[in-house]
Amino acid sequence: MKKFIVFVVVLALLAPSLVMAATEFSLGGFIKMDMMWDSDNGVGHTINAPPARNNDPNRKHGRLKFTAQYSRFNFTIKGPDLWGAHTTGFLEMDFDSSERPIVNTSFTASNSFTPRLRQAMFRFNWPTSELMLGQYWSMFCEYPAEPAEDTALTMTGNPTNRLAQVRFTQKFMSDWTVAALIGDPTQALLGASTTVPSLYNLNINNGQSAESPRVEGKIRYAHDLWGKAAYYGKPTPFTIQFTGGWQRNVLRQSNFAANAFGEQNSVAATINVNNQYLNPWLAMGSLFLPVIPTQSANLAGTASILTQWWIGQGVDTFGFNGVGSNLYRFNNNWWGQSNRDAQLLKKFGGFVQGQYYFTNQWYANAIYAVSKAYGVDQSRFLMPSGLGGNQFSEIAYTSLNEAKTIQQVDLTLWYRPIQAIKFGLQYSYVAANYFQIAGGAAATAAPWLGTVNHATNFGDMHRVEFVGYFYF
Repeated sequence: MKKFIVFVVVLALLAPSLVMAATEFSLGGFIKMDMMWDSDNGVGHTINAPPARNNDPNRKHGRLKFTAQYSRFNFTIKGPDLWGAHTTGFLEMDFDSSERPIVNTSFTASNSFTPRLRQAMFRFNWPTSELMLGQYWSMFCEYPAEPAEDTALTMTGNPTNRLAQVRFTQKFMSDWTVAALIGDPTQALLGASTTVPSLYNLNINNGQSAESPRVEGKIRYAHDLWGKAAYYGKPTPFTIQFTGGWQRNVLRQSNFAANAFGEQNSVAATINVNNQYLNPWLAMGSLFLPVIPTQSANLAGTASILTQWWIGQGVDTFGFNGVGSNLYRFNNNWWGQSNRDAQLLKKFGGFVQGQYYFTNQWYANAIYAVSKAYGVDQSRFLMPSGLGGNQFSEIAYTSLNEAKTIQQVDLTLWYRPIQAIKFGLQYSYVAANYFQIAGGAAATAAPWLGTVNHATNFGDMHRVEFVGYFYF
């Protein structure tokens, strides 16, 4: 009996080693140094929030920031064949916790950034199909532009979203690819200010209370029609892709005081928010177009256009930042009880990137991106006193600093002398038009009226950024 127990223990200890012997590991990733100067000190190093209004003295001064937190590393694991398929795994981490706190005592040399799990998935690959399980990119994140800032254009042209999922991909007729996934109904519905009610954004009303999974699908056509051009340094043919996604969330019934919604003349009223389903959805088209192509690996003298456009509602569900979700339609009864039916804010947007390779080492790109809310009949949701509640039938409930239109321009010069080293110098401009006209910091009484302290609904910022990569 003792010998049997010893045998079982030894076998249990050897089993992991036997599995490891059939597996190959490879390390990858990069070290990134990022240096930037902003004319607005609150946009974040990823430009994932709109600039403040130009009359806000608390935000309109320069900020210099150095960070290496977007460095990352990954492991690729090659496993044994199973069911006629090659098996691989992929695990990636970075250090993108949050911005360094602004409390003076936090500015220390040892102030660290917390490691973050970016991706963790494994897949089975057959000659023309793939089954993937784990946390990985959403299908909406497959054709990002190539500016210097990380998680680029998340307010306008390209979302950043990773979710736990099961995905199946099938190739056919050599040039066509279709794919579908079911996954976690995203936990990152952003939007309203934390100082006002945001029922849709509470945990119970977020992805954790969804009654269906996230579903996404795509179809892609890629073919070398007249040659290739560079996409992230890789010769890439003409490619067009259409992607769609949907999920369902529950908004819980609740009551709030009317003045919490910023409504005039109804301080004592109670607002009833009904229990209802809300359905975020997003549709996107992506196009990569070689303009000056190459027939070889030589990229010198080549040029391309990459463009991507989208439309949807509740689009922060799918990884867009700097946007709100909630839109409340009401029944004009501001006294006593006032019922609200929530809707999701509708938006559209996209970007165009032109890229040209002077040589195989030097290249440049120019990007224009925009996002815009639509279907909001009354843009100013904090009503001036004296107009009366029955003057308007719709309000946008997001926050006082919710932008209706966001535009961004990036101009970047890249230099990659060898594959392991890459440098970039970029100028960025971001502009936002807000729903609300507001006064500056000195406006204390009814700032939404726009009658004091240089009222405005416009804000913009400038950035100069230098980045250096070391790939391994």
